[in-house]
Amino acid sequence: MTTALKQAGALALMLAAGTTAHAGFDCNGAHSGWRWQTSDSWTGTDKLEHFAVSAPFGALGAHLARDTEHPVVYGTLIGTVPGLAKEVIDGTCTTNGFSYKDLTADALGALTGALLTHWAIVYHRNARSTTVGLAYSGTF
Repeated sequence: MTTALKQAGALALMLAAGTTAHAGFDCNGAHSGWRWQTSDSWTGTDKLEHFAVSAPFGALGAHLARDTEHPVVYGTLIGTVPGLAKEVIDGTCTTNGFSYKDLTADALGALTGALLTHWAIVYHRNARSTTVGLAYSGTF
């Protein structure tokens, strides 16, 4: 593994960890049953946090799926998994609930990260050189 790839991976992990640290879990009570959160709005910093946390995961997912036929689709699915896990935990919390609005923000963040990674960042290595740059790819 080259130094540039290690540095890029470390940067992606730091971004993901930094944004995840700000997301937090909102459950202050016990876990039991299943609840839907209906009082949250479509706007606000909560949705922006969900978007920002999911974008690096979507980027990582698109990078992992770069050799498949649909890297953006798979990257979005991979990037949405952490947000889905958080919402399932919130759904069992007595003081919170599962929010499809938060999950939508997670999916949009993962899609944005996957699109930016697939369409903007190019990593190519052969026996004599390594290329990291910006480019556009038409494969969705």
